[in-house]
Amino acid sequence: MHLISIIKKYFFLLLVICSTQSFAQFRLSGTIKNYTGQAELKINIPLIYGFDEANSIKIPVKKNGSFSVTLPVKDQKFGDLIFQQNFHLILLGAGKSLKVELSDKGFKLIAGNALPENNALMSVNVNEYPFFLQNDAAYTSLSLEALDQKLVKPYFAMRDKKIAAVKQSAINAKDKKLIISELTAATYNNLYELIQFDQYKEKLEQLVINVFDKADLKPGIFPAGPQYYLFANNYLWYKQTKSWLKVKAQNIKPNQLVPDYGITVAEAEGFNTKYGPQYIRWLGATRFLPGPVVEQLGYQYISDAVKSNRSLLAKTIGQEYIKKFPKGMYKKDVQTKLAGLK
Repeated sequence: MHLISIIKKYFFLLLVICSTQSFAQFRLSGTIKNYTGQAELKINIPLIYGFDEANSIKIPVKKNGSFSVTLPVKDQKFGDLIFQQNFHLILLGAGKSLKVELSDKGFKLIAGNALPENNALMSVNVNEYPFFLQNDAAYTSLSLEALDQKLVKPYFAMRDKKIAAVKQSAINAKDKKLIISELTAATYNNLYELIQFDQYKEKLEQLVINVFDKADLKPGIFPAGPQYYLFANNYLWYKQTKSWLKVKAQNIKPNQLVPDYGITVAEAEGFNTKYGPQYIRWLGATRFLPGPVVEQLGYQYISDAVKSNRSLLAKTIGQEYIKKFPKGMYKKDVQTKLAGLK
């Protein structure tokens, strides 16, 4: 009788373990119409934000074009399904599934318990390329006042219309907050891209500063998505640029403090020379961003520094990161990365 009880106990534990594992997975399946067997199918799930080929997972496709893959997912994650150089954004969740159809003509959502939130996501096209970058010559030469009227206000109106559509969709409140957070962040990220046009750099930087002055830094939900973390990184550019404009305008001396940063001008210039601009962003993150966001961004900064062989930067941020987050979710991985540096 005692032996039977032990067997029942371990059988129950095995069921619990298997059930837990299944809930930490996302099932993606579907078909590729008229599949020739040539183009690869991949899904890219960002580490924190941005695209890195190292984060792409190749999905095996059968000769008839069908595919099915189980992906380990603990929290909700955004991923790009990539086929023939086309990126299709989907929302993955633990214990969820999604069936899709790919073809030369596009991308369709077919079935699965992740269908409602993905329909809502697809309908608002979070990664839509903005009109002002499609035809930058028509906008970049405008005055600040004209840019506000013809670019900024219309673009925010487009965002607000998309947000309203998400709010009216038949998905749960958590998914609504997550998609809206990404829409909001993507709006700022696309406007940030205006600083790349050197011919009008000073004016466009001022436009972006004006826009970010009104930005709400808090994520609408946590964990947030990759667009939010990219926004947080761009926000640090905004804070740094605004502070250095004050340094120049007020003729702040090398031994005096950089506004908002708590370090002198000489120290900031020294850090920039020794470690590079990414370290200044890290310092800004620790001063201006919520702790959970700093933990995510810091992990990305360390990973990027290790990958690009910037050992001194990786070690410096890494040691400060471990001290700041002694029980952090990425502590062991950071320690492993640092131990592997020369």
